[in-house]
Amino acid sequence: MNYDAIIIGSGPNGLSAAIVLAEAGLKTLVVEAASTIGGGTRTGEWTLPGFQHDHCSAVHPTGILSPHWRTLPLQDFGLEWIHPSASVAHPLEGEEAVLLSRSLEETAANLGVDGKAWRNMVAPFLNDPHAFFKDALGPLGIPKQPFQLARFGMKAMLPATVLAKILFKEKRARALLAGNAAHSVIPLDHPFSSALGVMFAIMAHVVDWPVAAGGSQSISQALAAYFKSLGGEIQTDFTVESLDKLPPNALYLFNTDPLQLAHIAKDHLPDSYRKRLRK
Repeated sequence: MNYDAIIIGSGPNGLSAAIVLAEAGLKTLVVEAASTIGGGTRTGEWTLPGFQHDHCSAVHPTGILSPHWRTLPLQDFGLEWIHPSASVAHPLEGEEAVLLSRSLEETAANLGVDGKAWRNMVAPFLNDPHAFFKDALGPLGIPKQPFQLARFGMKAMLPATVLAKILFKEKRARALLAGNAAHSVIPLDHPFSSALGVMFAIMAHVVDWPVAAGGSQSISQALAAYFKSLGGEIQTDFTVESLDKLPPNALYLFNTDPLQLAHIAKDHLPDSYRKRLRK
């Protein structure tokens, strides 16, 4: 069968790309090597029978606030977000945990002398947060709010250890920023490790970070269900060893890691590029 586009990998990015193509009227196929879809957004009995655990992230602030996902009718396809009363509780030895709640005032009060500094860090982005997210989380291009993005970039480019010391005097606020920044898995003393820390701090004051009812798999299932409603197709247990094994004359998009791309497309990529991928 002929397809206009084939997505290799069914993670949330692959399914999102498939939806964009299907909405544009392209006949699109998603192939997945595993027996279930979802990539990192999978849920299963990883420990004991009857106990469901998320394979990767369980909490999804960038999901509910995604500029793309906000345009999709995922709730009509079974996705339900569950919100806690606070997004983060960061434990500290010998004192109460630091709470990051949607209320900026409550969070600032929880941070003592650094409350004002925390407010100054995030408040400028809260007047029109979705416009900011569209610039910060969207494709590269000319931003709609260049000054806001520059304001964010001046903080985001710094190591989290440096930004925490510049902005805050005590460990409560420093720990809260560091805990958020650690989600990036970049060492906190490396440049740009502040980016996700500041981004997550802003997001927590827009929405309480949600989990998906039924686990992260529910996100994949909702994306897949909407994609199929547009006429898209998904094939699981489909291992791609070479592009030559796929239907020809299609656009191929890879929702894989770099090594998988280098292996699958090895006969179609320059040697220099394959070497870069392997690094």
